[in-house]
Amino acid sequence: MNARMMGLLRGSALALGLGVVAQSGAAPFTYSTYQSMIADLEALEAAYPQLAELSTAQDVFGLPPDGFGNDLSQYILRITNESTGLDKPEVLLVHVQHGDEVVGLEVALQTARLLLEQYGQDEWLTALVDRREIYIMPLANPQGFILDRRTSPGTEASNEDMNRDHVYDRDDCQFFCSDEDSLSTVGGRAIHELARRHLFRVVLDFHGGIELILHPWGSPLHTQNTESPDDVAARDLGLRMRSFGGPFNGLTPVGTANDLLGPANGPLDDTSYAASWDAGNADPLWPTDGWRALGYTIEISNQKRPPQFSLGGDADLLTPGGAEDGYVPKNVRVALAAIDIAEPWVEWTNREQVATTLQPGDSIDVEWRVRGCFEIDETRVRWGTDANPRVNFDAQTPAQQDASSTACFDTPTAFQASISFPEAGTFFVTPVARTDGDLTNQGNPTPALPPQSWVVRSRNEDGLLATNAVDPLEINTIVGQLFWGAEPLQIDVEAAADADSDGIADASDNCTLVANPDQRDTNADGFGNVCDPDFNNDGVVNFADLGQLKSVFFSGSADEDLDGDGAVNFTDLGVLKQYFFLPPGPAGSL
Repeated sequence: MNARMMGLLRGSALALGLGVVAQSGAAPFTYSTYQSMIADLEALEAAYPQLAELSTAQDVFGLPPDGFGNDLSQYILRITNESTGLDKPEVLLVHVQHGDEVVGLEVALQTARLLLEQYGQDEWLTALVDRREIYIMPLANPQGFILDRRTSPGTEASNEDMNRDHVYDRDDCQFFCSDEDSLSTVGGRAIHELARRHLFRVVLDFHGGIELILHPWGSPLHTQNTESPDDVAARDLGLRMRSFGGPFNGLTPVGTANDLLGPANGPLDDTSYAASWDAGNADPLWPTDGWRALGYTIEISNQKRPPQFSLGGDADLLTPGGAEDGYVPKNVRVALAAIDIAEPWVEWTNREQVATTLQPGDSIDVEWRVRGCFEIDETRVRWGTDANPRVNFDAQTPAQQDASSTACFDTPTAFQASISFPEAGTFFVTPVARTDGDLTNQGNPTPALPPQSWVVRSRNEDGLLATNAVDPLEINTIVGQLFWGAEPLQIDVEAAADADSDGIADASDNCTLVANPDQRDTNADGFGNVCDPDFNNDGVVNFADLGQLKSVFFSGSADEDLDGDGAVNFTDLGVLKQYFFLPPGPAGSL
């Protein structure tokens, strides 16, 4: 639990309607130790080497061991499917900055386990691993965790509160911080080094001791007006996390940290949101371009170490209020909602069923849905001869939209449109969507600036390009765009075969090898006259047909007038000779 306004907290639980969890029996989740955490993380990496990479801040960033005389490390688990690309929206999940708030570790481990074990089994979780780069720091304060102590050893002699050690609003340290030196703790440095190398869209910082979802502002700079430039987006994601977290022990209150808890110098939520763009209020000794995230403090439970039976289990883990719901499943779902919102994506739902070789005039049905957003402002299908029809298109369907709360989450809306191709050629088709324009709405923010977070800017600033390349091996970019599209599907529209070049496709031509653009068929047997000297329709041209032709020679009999010149004559006899002892036609329709 954060130590903001400690005198108010004892009454906060009752004031906010937070109850006590009734014991319903043993649950499978149990508390971990530092050593069992390491074993669990190593086992996940070994089982899923293509999806999980385990490291320590000490190995990657060259930081000293955590603790005085203790060889402890800040472990970092990276989860993504590198085969689907390397430059993806990034999310950071930090747990146990306060060493005695141990429930966060179990949320971290179960989040990682679920994402990895359900890869390839659950469609949505698979998409998150394919489309996101997820960094999990399960134990930011290992020394405090082992000693069951809130604080963390710092570079100074005194112990530091790690969540008062970050770089935003550290001047005039009056609110629950030990000194004015930023990043005195190894864990604080580790988090900062991650920010220097990445562009996190969302940052969740898990705590325990009360149940709240807190977003900026929460620093003393903003106690008079607590509305940030990204207040709409911060509130909307907070409410989604609350909803998907579900009803266990009551829906979690959502609001600014200053409104619900009180101010603190140097918290991670305000730092991860504003330290890069409000640099004048950040410690100049520790600059970074990486902090424009939607940052949250997630207070998991009313107790720092709630009873084990209240942790829950993995049955129905994705279902709010499920069979084994508890503090851990609830907050795993909170984390998943945050991972999901990092960036919109559009996905085909019938791609494999669409025919990709067509003839002029054919049509296809496109079915799709939109994920990773709050509202769908408009969505449609675009297509053209350019391989990137999201941007360069020749035609598009009428716009559709959906502003419902589940439009692109939980039960996303299914969209459908039909398109046709009148001409031959190679075309590229993709469904596209524009989302979340309402996130740019503001009331009276402080400072009076437009939204600054990557989440809002990336989907509302066409042409935005941001790069964080401190480490040449970790080059991360954000490209803003108004429309998001699925992978284009190539459609080849082939001109229909026309062997006799008469302008009639073979499939419809009643004489496929003899040109007859008029398709004259006076006896209506499906064969055009020019290839049908089978006058008695017995399937072969023979002496009976020759006799029939002779009987009307030099007359105007229509059926025997094969060339359509108005008279039966030697030209028609020549045609008959070519077919002697052969069938009529061929005709494409027969």
